[in-house]
Amino acid sequence: MNATSSMLSAVLLTTTACGTPPAPPPLDPANEPLAAAAWLAGRWIGAGFGGECEETWAPAAGGQMVGHFRLVAGGKPRFYEIMLLDRVEAGLRLRVKHFHPDFRGWEEKDGWHSFEPGVVVDGALQFPGLVLRPMGSDRAEFVVTIANGGKTTDERLQLRREPR
Repeated sequence: MNATSSMLSAVLLTTTACGTPPAPPPLDPANEPLAAAAWLAGRWIGAGFGGECEETWAPAAGGQMVGHFRLVAGGKPRFYEIMLLDRVEAGLRLRVKHFHPDFRGWEEKDGWHSFEPGVVVDGALQFPGLVLRPMGSDRAEFVVTIANGGKTTDERLQLRREPR
């Protein structure tokens, strides 16, 4: 075998090995209960709370999804949230920790606001006080019920999916 045919053989072997896509990683059974929330993964931006909202969710890993939120109004940050979506015996649960613009927490050190397990209806995650509703592949509506002074109001966030 001459040098040219040796080189051609090496290229063909390399091409064949590289041309086969790798096998997908094994499915993590811990993430399966979060399948109904998979649409949430990504970056969402839009209007709400009197300003511009941005919410970003990572895909499920280890049986949890983690996300963060920020509100900017009048060119200034108003508040931030760190969010954790997981499965408990009763269903999906969403926990939120709020922060002031200087990153002081609203809740106690080990506390958070919890949206207790709800239901999934037509792809929408419905918790008491919160609904996360997909509106196609690139739009969503998040409705937060806010109680203040004995009155409740619904704040609607109209969001669109943005590239990362």
